[in-house]
Amino acid sequence: MAADEATSIGVMKQMSLSELMDIEVTSVSKTPESSQNAAAALAVVTGEHIRRSGATTVPEALRGVPGLYVGRQNSSTWAVSARGFNSINSEKLLVLSDTRSIYTPLFSGVSWDVQDYIMADIERIEVIRGPGAALWGSNAVNGVINITTKNAADTQGTLVETVVGTEERSFATRYGSRTEGGVHYRVFGQYSDRDETVNMSESSDDWQLGHMGFRADGTPSPQSQWTVQGDIYKGYIGQLTPAVTIIGRPGPSGNLETEVAGGNILGRWRHEISADSDLQLRAYYDRTHFDDPSFTDDLHTLDFDLQHRFKPVAHHEILWGLNHRYTWNRNKSGGIFAVRPESSQDQIYSAFVQDKIVLRDVFHVTLGTKAEHNDFSGFELQPSIRAAWDITPTHTVWAAVSRAARVPNRLERDIFIDVTDPAADPVARLLGSDDFDSEELIAYELGYRWRASEVLHIDVALFENRYEGLASLEFGTPFVDPSDGRTVIPISSQNLTDGRTRGIETLVTYTPLESWRLSASYSYLEIDLHPSGQDLNRGEFYEGASPRHQFGLSSYLTLPRGFEFDAHFRYISAIESIPDIPSGEGIPGYSELNLRLAWQATDHLTVAVVGQNLLHDDHIEFGAPEGRGAIERSVYFKITGSF
Repeated sequence: MAADEATSIGVMKQMSLSELMDIEVTSVSKTPESSQNAAAALAVVTGEHIRRSGATTVPEALRGVPGLYVGRQNSSTWAVSARGFNSINSEKLLVLSDTRSIYTPLFSGVSWDVQDYIMADIERIEVIRGPGAALWGSNAVNGVINITTKNAADTQGTLVETVVGTEERSFATRYGSRTEGGVHYRVFGQYSDRDETVNMSESSDDWQLGHMGFRADGTPSPQSQWTVQGDIYKGYIGQLTPAVTIIGRPGPSGNLETEVAGGNILGRWRHEISADSDLQLRAYYDRTHFDDPSFTDDLHTLDFDLQHRFKPVAHHEILWGLNHRYTWNRNKSGGIFAVRPESSQDQIYSAFVQDKIVLRDVFHVTLGTKAEHNDFSGFELQPSIRAAWDITPTHTVWAAVSRAARVPNRLERDIFIDVTDPAADPVARLLGSDDFDSEELIAYELGYRWRASEVLHIDVALFENRYEGLASLEFGTPFVDPSDGRTVIPISSQNLTDGRTRGIETLVTYTPLESWRLSASYSYLEIDLHPSGQDLNRGEFYEGASPRHQFGLSSYLTLPRGFEFDAHFRYISAIESIPDIPSGEGIPGYSELNLRLAWQATDHLTVAVVGQNLLHDDHIEFGAPEGRGAIERSVYFKITGSF
């Protein structure tokens, strides 16, 4: 590791449990605050936790976060969700990378297969379970994940990293330096290759991805800082089944493969006006390209954001901001799948305001709302009230009430697929609808944090979510297609399902020795849905699509002579039903174990061996049978050199 990075990790290793549990975060209120006092169900996955987890992807690094379900469907496809409604789309979870949204408006989800990072460059991942819409806007319904990468000043020198294993291979290199003008920068490149899973398909789900990029950070004055960063990628993702299949209609066959490519550039400038006031501007451009056997999709996004913080009077801190996002999407059919029109231009205008009130330094109240207008559902108002009370320096209670909305996506508005013989009369047709409205949530949360001692920390969160107008597919009124005179039986999304979820999430961290840290997490989830329509998409099966119980136990042991030994156990209870399976068939629960043994041979060389999924030859985690693969036991060796 480079000198600055090694120093940063060394500092993290020496931090006490109280210091680790009191990390500064920004995702809850968009301003720096203590994680101990944040009025939200918050988990922080630090760079040190990521390193010692042995994770090679972001979804793997998120395993063990209470209230978050992570399931791998096959080699490249992940289901990541918070507090239920689990699917590979997970449309109620907003994911950000350095505040850049990586949530696609085509299907309301995240393509995890192209979210490629040099894991050592991630500073932390902040995970909010529960709504974050008052600040982050629509689709931040059940949670927000914000991936924050390191400042270029913290990644100086040269890093070379090689992973060779039974299931995956990768090579990464990064170089960081400083100009004569004091600007820190880094450039990097990475290539990853992962084998296919155990499956019954004639196609392979192996995948390869190349990725390169840069980041530069400057401080032109003590009051100003700026960042410019960007990256590009290209890869080939194997598929077990086509993206869309219709019984009785031929689709793509053979060895299915999707070509993916994209890139983005982001700029951020922050200026401190005074000790109590600052201004921040941020803009980014993002482009993604998917050449799938079923369709070709291109998405361009331009996003501009301004926020201003100031303190008008004592005990009040006001934060307000404006945002404009423009997207241009073109989706060209490759056969069965189609949207009409092919091209769509959409805009979102929004403004938010937040007032943080501090009383006697122990009681914090945050009032805020975001007002947003989008081209899918019109106007949305998403308010919240959060309060945290430091009963004593070691006991904190917090509570929150929030409203959030998940706006329709392009498929729900523009899809055009004949689901029966397209030459027959009548024909059943899946059609988008402008009448489909947002899904709405009112969330009630209560939490408690207790620093029982210098070596024991307990964090508990309870919630009840009440949903109205969840999506359900329904038959509409038949009509005659004016282009050919045939009768069309329309099927479209309507807001005809309501529901409720409730649960508890706990995290206990214990340090019995200075060199040994343990953490245990447990989550319980209960879902109750009430369709009032035909529910052709079997949305009621979401009651069982997320495991009811999850338990994780992690051990981090630092040994003499530069050795580390880490263990990560997880238990996931059964998935009782999956909407993608007409019979409602589920997946049995499972337990798994990952182990990591690392040796820092010199100041410039670290060697690690990691065993993943060691309790079984292979196991199933998520998905319908035709699209899922069994995740195999695997071992990889990792060599990290720096100079």
